[in-house]
Amino acid sequence: MSAVTAVPAALPRAGVVRAAWLRHRPALRVLLGVLAGLVLLLAVTGYFLHAGFDRSGAGDCDMATRACNEHWKGFLREYGTELMVGANIVYFLGGALGAFAGGPLLAREFEHGTVRFAWTQGAGRTRWTVGVLAVVGGVLAVATVLAGVVTNWWLEPMARQSGRFTPLLFTAAAPALVGRVLLVFALSALAGAVLRRTVVAVGIGVAASVVSTLVAQSLRFDYRAPLQDTLHTLAQASVDHRWEGSTWITDPAGNRMSIGRLYDAGNDYYGAQKLVSEGGYSAHEIYQPGSRYWSFQFIELGWMAALAVLLCAAAVWWVRRRAV
Repeated sequence: MSAVTAVPAALPRAGVVRAAWLRHRPALRVLLGVLAGLVLLLAVTGYFLHAGFDRSGAGDCDMATRACNEHWKGFLREYGTELMVGANIVYFLGGALGAFAGGPLLAREFEHGTVRFAWTQGAGRTRWTVGVLAVVGGVLAVATVLAGVVTNWWLEPMARQSGRFTPLLFTAAAPALVGRVLLVFALSALAGAVLRRTVVAVGIGVAASVVSTLVAQSLRFDYRAPLQDTLHTLAQASVDHRWEGSTWITDPAGNRMSIGRLYDAGNDYYGAQKLVSEGGYSAHEIYQPGSRYWSFQFIELGWMAALAVLLCAAAVWWVRRRAV
């Protein structure tokens, strides 16, 4: 009598997604718990931060004036430490979460020897890999968007003083933050599939978070062609929170001079400001206008997300063709 071998039917796509969710549910719960705790902390501290900002008088004044700058200094004396600590936590934690979510995703299966079991349950290695990347990456992206929205609100006092193009503020906003997290997640997942070591994959992801941030900062100013303008003020806040690329000064005779020489001529910032506004001196800038902020955000999200998709595709290819 010939033996009949039963071949398991391929799981439908919904089944693969559900299986991937069940397999990684504990890790996702931890991830969502960390993000929920971060959002709660930002919400509570942000309430007091915004109340203090309004109470200081810095929330509704012109930053070009001496009085407004004194209001801002008073606010920083009370809340400056909380602002910088909180902003830097968000700055570094965002990419790290992508590393801790992506690093173990495939590496742990190899380390524990469960890859062959996972690949023979009706889904196959390709569909299983695509499923886990899609589920975990999708949950991570949605959670990061929510965290980024709260972070954007929390950092509003800094944005109103220095503009949203400040590297710390730009990187922490939802679109750019999501792109960075997904890029780190995808690279960590690929490293885990190739190297098969969770700790190494997470370490590569954390390093990539720092490197990708620095690379983005070096490219960001040229996302769109910059503009040039002649101003009669030194106060960025009184213009449009533009992002200054380079600045130089011309005296009343049209001779070019450094801004340091202007400060020397005016004795201090406010004297230099008076020379520019009333003394015939002019400030010239190569800049990006504040109105381009959101287009820059989505440009950064776009190229980082595209790289993340390519890295995920490379991870799927590796598992399908190279992993044994």
